[in-house]
Amino acid sequence: MVKIIHYERANKNKTIGYVDVMVPIIKPTVIFVRKIAHVQSGDKRWFNLSSFQREYGDAPPSYHKHFEFETQVHNTMLLESLSEKVREYCAKNGMEEVETMDFNTFPSIDENDLPF
Repeated sequence: MVKIIHYERANKNKTIGYVDVMVPIIKPTVIFVRKIAHVQSGDKRWFNLSSFQREYGDAPPSYHKHFEFETQVHNTMLLESLSEKVREYCAKNGMEEVETMDFNTFPSIDENDLPF
């Protein structure tokens, strides 16, 4: 069972927050995963495991995850389980969820309505 330890709101490019989780695998083994990015683009949201950049001479830099399960399906299961868990954590801790904006229905402003 994945447990949210901390959620931090952010407003950096497409990143709307960062989440730290605890994943108990086999007692007493527990894995802590920090700074999982909560990302939004348009009306879509997802989570990305944190990564770091490594450079090898003249080759283009490569990116590696700080943490990942051996099997990709477990990584996917972890990230998919976070949406509801983060929503519950935010509600419990009085944090408002960032609402998506639909710019197709965004109201237009008349120049005469501007206060300056």
